[in-house]
Amino acid sequence: MNLTLYYSPGACSLAPHIVLEELGVAYEAVRINTAEGQQRSPEYLRVNPRGRVPALAADGKVLVENVAILAFLGGGFPDRGLWPRTTWDQAQALSMMAWLADTVHPAFAHLFRPERYVEGEACREAVKAAGRKAFGDCLAEIDRLVSGRRWAIGNRFSVVDAYLVVFYRWGVRNAFPVKDLAHYSALVDRVLARPAVKRVFADEGITMG
Repeated sequence: MNLTLYYSPGACSLAPHIVLEELGVAYEAVRINTAEGQQRSPEYLRVNPRGRVPALAADGKVLVENVAILAFLGGGFPDRGLWPRTTWDQAQALSMMAWLADTVHPAFAHLFRPERYVEGEACREAVKAAGRKAFGDCLAEIDRLVSGRRWAIGNRFSVVDAYLVVFYRWGVRNAFPVKDLAHYSALVDRVLARPAVKRVFADEGITMG
């Protein structure tokens, strides 16, 4: 299978980038410079008309949205062990990833990109403040969800753990007290210790701080 991941360093595309490296399969990683608006270029819009990352091309067909991409990669290579074994755990993985995509990520977007939602400086500051509170509450909820667990789902590393690193890193970089979240921090430390994850961070040129 020919796989191409379109990503931006440190964006939510970090999750499938980690998963691809963990799978140990051949893939191409194409960097999209979102800071310069490359995601809105005609070339990239032909890949993903929504103008967002990630996008995954698999044998010429394009898949978008992290939940779908991570489920495809994890479930498509079951021998690599990144997708839960039981139907219940698979449903739990989808449930958590859906929440990350439709609640946690938008909370951060209200903080990081308030201009998407309102006009005017005063309104944007209000949206940012609401987003900061909502995102902080989400980080605390993640800490509760992973309490007592070595990994997020079941007893082994999965695509969900790769996804969780994204939001922890965003918390660190935006001065949230995530290091006080003992359970979440311990899980992320275990993810960061994995050789594949170290390679991806080096390839993207990013750090946790």
